[in-house]
Amino acid sequence: MDEIELKYGACYSNGIYGNKWSVYQITREHADGTIAFKIVAGAGRRKNATLSREAFARWAKYEVALNENEWVKLTPDRYREPE
Repeated sequence: MDEIELKYGACYSNGIYGNKWSVYQITREHADGTIAFKIVAGAGRRKNATLSREAFARWAKYEVALNENEWVKLTPDRYREPE
């Protein structure tokens, strides 16, 4: 994923199937270029961590949104509602 596309509050998936699948939500962007996030689904759920912006962008394969109780990949025709 392109670093420029990363957004505060958005959720991203690593796109891996099975027990290594995860969804991270960006909770803060620090001035030093690190991103704080919480793990909202998958392995490590409910934990907080930080990564460099570059490392987070390498990990994230695409943006996702929770639709009722299912995580769905956001595509150009499926954007999240404005907050």
